[in-house]
Parts: sequence; C-alpha cells; structure tokens
Amino acid sequence: MTVKQGFGFISVALRWCSSLMILLLLTASCTTPVERQSIADDVPGCHIIYDAGSTRTRLYIYEQSATGWIKHRGPRTAALADPARGIRGKTMSDAGSVVDDIVAAIDRIRSDGPLDKKGIPRWPAFDWQKECRLDAVSVNATAGMRLAEQQNPHASEKLWEMLNKRLSAAVGMPVTTRTLNGFEEGLFAWLATREGQDDGNFGVAEMGGASMQVTFVCPACETARQIRVKGQIVPVYSHSFLGWGQDEAWKKIGYLPACARGAGLNDPDWKPADCAVGMTGFSHAAADVSSYVSSADGLRWYLSDAFRYMKDTDIDQFCRLGTDSGFEAVSSCFRAVYLQEVLDQLGIPVDAETTDVDWTLGAVVCTITHCLENQ
Repeated sequence: MTVKQGFGFISVALRWCSSLMILLLLTASCTTPVERQSIADDVPGCHIIYDAGSTRTRLYIYEQSATGWIKHRGPRTAALADPARGIRGKTMSDAGSVVDDIVAAIDRIRSDGPLDKKGIPRWPAFDWQKECRLDAVSVNATAGMRLAEQQNPHASEKLWEMLNKRLSAAVGMPVTTRTLNGFEEGLFAWLATREGQDDGNFGVAEMGGASMQVTFVCPACETARQIRVKGQIVPVYSHSFLGWGQDEAWKKIGYLPACARGAGLNDPDWKPADCAVGMTGFSHAAADVSSYVSSADGLRWYLSDAFRYMKDTDIDQFCRLGTDSGFEAVSSCFRAVYLQEVLDQLGIPVDAETTDVDWTLGAVVCTITHCLENQ
C-alpha cells in the first residue's frame, strides 16, 4: 500500500466513523424525549396554589391520587396586598421583597421547614420537581386584595404584574394570578367541604380577616348561580360581606369600651349586648342574606376559618375575666362577641360542626371540573 493509498483509507475510515457518531447522536436525541415523557406519565399531577389572604400568603400543593387529593402545606409569607394597602409596616417600596418571598416558597417547600416549639417541622418537605407533574400554578387573592384594588388600583396592578412575571419564570410555565370575587371565595370553600360529603344539602359560613362568606344550595334564591358539581348542575348561593371580616370589623367598631378585653371586670352589669350595640351595621347588611338562610330549611351547617376557634367560654374568659387569649389578646373580647353576633344575625347555629378544609382545594376542584363554565 502506498502512502497516498494509506491516507485515502484513513480518510474513508474517519468519514465512516463520523457518520456513525452522527447517526448515534440522532438516535439518542430522538429517543430521549420519549423516555422522559413515559416517566412523566407515571407520576401524579400536581397543582400549586397560593392563598393570598388578608393577613398572610399561604402555599399549598395538591397532589392527585387514586383516592383523592393529597394536600401539602408549605411556608407562609406576608400578605400580597400589604404594600398596596400600606399596612403592617409595608409600602410599595417593599413590593419586590414581598413578591420574592412568595415566589421563594416553592423552593422552600422542597425541604423541611424550621422546627416549631415541639420540635416538629413547620411543613414537611415535598419535592414537587421530582415527585409529581406540574399541571397548573395559580395565585388567588381574596378580600384583602379586593380592598387593595378599591383603595389603590394602580399599585395593585403593579403587584400582580411583578408576581406573574417572577413566578412564571420560577416554574418555567404560564401561571394564573388574580383576585377572586366574593362569590368565588365562598363557592370554593363550599366545594372544598363538598369533597367530604355524601350530598350537597349543607351550607358553609366562613369568617376571614377582611370578609365573611355564606354559601349554600338554594333553589329559591334569585341570585343563586348554576354550578357544575360532581357531574350535576346545582344552584349555589354565595354572598361575601366585604369589610366585615373580624380584623376589618375590629378596626370599625372595636374601639368601644364595652368591647375591650376585661370589660366586665369592674362592671358586674356588663353584658355582650353592650359590645354588640356597635354591630348594627352588620345586621343591616345581613338582612337579605338572613332571609335566604331562614328559608333554606333542613341544611347542615359547617363553620370555617375563624369560626373554628370559637368556644362557649370565650365571652366569659376574655370579656368578664380579661384572660389573655394568647392570640391578639387586645381584640379577644370583641372577637368573642362579634363571631357569635354574626351567626345570630344570620340565623346560623352557633354550635354547628366545624370544618378545617381549605378553600384552595375547592379552587383546584373547580379548575379540574370547569365548575363555572355553564354560566
């Protein structure tokens, strides 16, 4: 073999090896996405949803299983609306840090949270990037943001734009960020409760910080809306009392001396009606709703959110004895009277069963079932 022939052989061999390598690379690039897709099909779907409430923002991840939804509770951060409302020491100069903390929660939930006083993690780790397929991401704000949008619409819009941009980038997919209307807030609490019920013959009363919702099935209610629930169309009535959550009500009428903690310590004639006299504004707002409640006979009632913590002894402990409640003690007497007064005005049993379900589950259920699409 001549030198020239040798170089020719080497050239052909190199071209053959190069072609083989290209073929192998093409084969690998064609098969890898298929393999990844088959793995993705084997993991459960997950919905990331934030409850942007009036006092704080809470992260939840709902994992779909064969037996229902598994809830993974994550970190709590500051209320999204605080910078726009200018409360709790926040202004719009804090908007970026508030938004960044909210977005960072999706990474923080992947590891155990800090330990509480009992040595238990505040939230157990859930690595959603490995353990499930991310189907949707949403931030739903409630009454606190409804108030912010009334008071400062421009600042609220800036908050939403900032959050949507940063959260979308963090999860690598489009996200939904919006404020729920009052009907939806009550409806989602009702739908979440419905997941554990045999039928829909019940109502839910939910007391938040900035609003209070009443929701129940009501064929006779003119403003009931037709909702798709478990394959059926159901007339659901839902009303939200914006500004009448326990925190906003305290700001309006909690200044009364008769509502102060320990108001009955030095006044043996003190009675709850002395504090309730300032709550006539709610009774006027509740007139129409209470008439609907009274006409809906035979309903089971469930109490949610702040109503869950009511005790029969609260008024005696906080108003007559001045006991430290351990939670917002200054307003403890007012809240004890107010929560009972609200239920009395609406005609809802004070001793109704409590429920600890989160309305965020109802929001996920509504998204999956398209519960509002028949409107």
